[in-house]
Amino acid sequence: MGKLHSLLGGISILVTAVLQAQVPVTVKGTLPEEIHETSGLVLLGNRLITHNDSGNPPILYELDTATLQVVRQVEVAGVVNRDWEDLAVDETYLYVGDFGNNAGMRTDLQVLRIALADFRSSQTVNAEVIAFAYEDQTDFSGGGNSDWDAEAMVVRGDSLLVFTKQWQTQGTVAYSLPKTPGTHMARRQAQYAVGGLITGATREPSGGLVLLGYSAQLQPFLLRVPELSTPFTFPDGSQRESLQLPFGQTEGITSGPDGELYISSESFSNALIQLQASLFVVEVPEEPTPPDEGNPDPEDDPAPELRLYRPLDSPELRYVWEGEQTFLAHAVFDTAGRQVLFESAPAAEPGRIDVSGLRTAVYYLTLYLRGKTLSKPFLRY
Repeated sequence: MGKLHSLLGGISILVTAVLQAQVPVTVKGTLPEEIHETSGLVLLGNRLITHNDSGNPPILYELDTATLQVVRQVEVAGVVNRDWEDLAVDETYLYVGDFGNNAGMRTDLQVLRIALADFRSSQTVNAEVIAFAYEDQTDFSGGGNSDWDAEAMVVRGDSLLVFTKQWQTQGTVAYSLPKTPGTHMARRQAQYAVGGLITGATREPSGGLVLLGYSAQLQPFLLRVPELSTPFTFPDGSQRESLQLPFGQTEGITSGPDGELYISSESFSNALIQLQASLFVVEVPEEPTPPDEGNPDPEDDPAPELRLYRPLDSPELRYVWEGEQTFLAHAVFDTAGRQVLFESAPAAEPGRIDVSGLRTAVYYLTLYLRGKTLSKPFLRY
């Protein structure tokens, strides 16, 4: 009992650390089958624009933000989707980043520039080419996942910022190039040891930048950069935040007018699990209300809408939740933010999850419902 008592005594500290380290995310829904390899994402007016990555047709898909249904398809004429990876937009143009480069062998990296007026009025558009090469890449021999891949881009003034996805060193380097057609040298700006793979980027209304990525264990995260300087740097205050999501390949990110973040993930499958391409929303956190007698400290019950219990002699953790939201999935995370169990509908049975394979420790259960995500800690003993 001594060890168990000590563990119980430390629950509040561990729970506080976990909840602070995880950014709550709402599951918006699954994406249509035709965009199961969603990569770039941008919000244009009240519609989301996305595309698939390498080997797919050169098509941009316009989605209704409420239903997530495809309402329009726009083909980019005369080009090949070699490896489209991200989207960016300014007042006049939509930019498509064709710079996916896993093996580091490409000598045809480019960004396609499409006039917004054409995009809005036609089902087929032409694109101007912004070709580029990295100023410090000298080896194009390939031979495996490289540090010259890239999947993230934003507009900054008269330039584009491209962020590499470094398979070898698990960091990112920011490069700047003009956003005008022609052939350019991408100039190295800054680097950051993020400890994962960067897959998307978006500007925030506040003027900052958010990068999206996932760890080697496919655990999604954000890297928040408080300001967009010239030349670009990763200033003090740049911070990585884990997302309260099951493992998956989060690929696209864009911000809304109020600072909310839309995140897309592509479909994923292996011998144990199948995940559908999905859309998630990170809301702007509300200012906390100071606790008083009529408003208990939220740390006393971090998720009052979710109740957990463990029947005697059962390997299962049982739970119930308030409300009638549709069950999508449930997961278990450890106190380091690593996902250790995940089950999705329809295979998973709502209300119960087998935790017999977990060692004695503090964990938290995350429940994914249509339009809501709930989390609560528990002790496996």
